[in-house]
Amino acid sequence: MVEALSGNWGVLLILLLRLISIVVPILPGTYCLLISGYLFGLGNGLLISFIADLLACSISFSLSKRFGRKLLKRIMSKKYLNKFENLSKNYLEKNFFLLTGFLMTGWFDFVSYGVGLTKLRWRKFLLALILSVILSDLPFVATGNSFRKLQNQNFNIKKILDGNVPSLQKEYLIIFIVSVILIFSIGIMGAIIDRKYIKSLRVPKNDN
Repeated sequence: MVEALSGNWGVLLILLLRLISIVVPILPGTYCLLISGYLFGLGNGLLISFIADLLACSISFSLSKRFGRKLLKRIMSKKYLNKFENLSKNYLEKNFFLLTGFLMTGWFDFVSYGVGLTKLRWRKFLLALILSVILSDLPFVATGNSFRKLQNQNFNIKKILDGNVPSLQKEYLIIFIVSVILIFSIGIMGAIIDRKYIKSLRVPKNDN
């Protein structure tokens, strides 16, 4: 099964699932990053995830720019639409670093739609998106890759604790540790952003 998905069909499947999970923002999609790293390794897995995220978020941004609230009301609830439109116009449109930070959180799919309703240019959005995708996708893809390497070896808890697993030595150990730290950092950053900007955001009534 794994061998069958490690070819071109696997690539297309990951791209499709990840794209759908972003364009339809209520669907989960983090699992695609883990599977991508598991099936294709760190380098190729990250490239596949990078392409999928770049394409999907650009589609969301462009749809929002082209069709506005009329289309977005069919994709998300009015509550989320008003909240992310207000957030984007008040904070993200003119703050490149805050925009990049938000695109690194679990709200990135909603944010892609939200900033499309502002005057933000696609080039600026693309630059923030590229930075955020590299930083946020890397730890999950690396974790998936680590799982694959561990599975390919005969190991047990004692071997892991003794450091007798090759995949947990040298550069692999560094990648694994950095990945875990980044995942927790992204989670903490997301929680802070969620509390400071999203939950405390006053949403104006908008019936359009």
